[in-house]
Amino acid sequence: MADLPKEERTTVQQREQYGREMDARNAALENVEVPLETHALAEHEIPPPLTEEEIRAKVGNQNYDNATDDNAPTSINS
Repeated sequence: MADLPKEERTTVQQREQYGREMDARNAALENVEVPLETHALAEHEIPPPLTEEEIRAKVGNQNYDNATDDNAPTSINS
């Protein structure tokens, strides 16, 4: 932030106001009530798992091969 021109920097008051607005927004989202008509899916409503062919059709052969290939690194730091 120090490398921004002075006219583009925010003041302490602006940052504090933004923080209060975000806190209020987050608090409002945390207290959302679930309507009574909302329910969990029953066993018969859960679709069966996708087959390998269905997954390949959705993501493409090369993407599927890259994701399932054990030689592909999953993380640089692992």
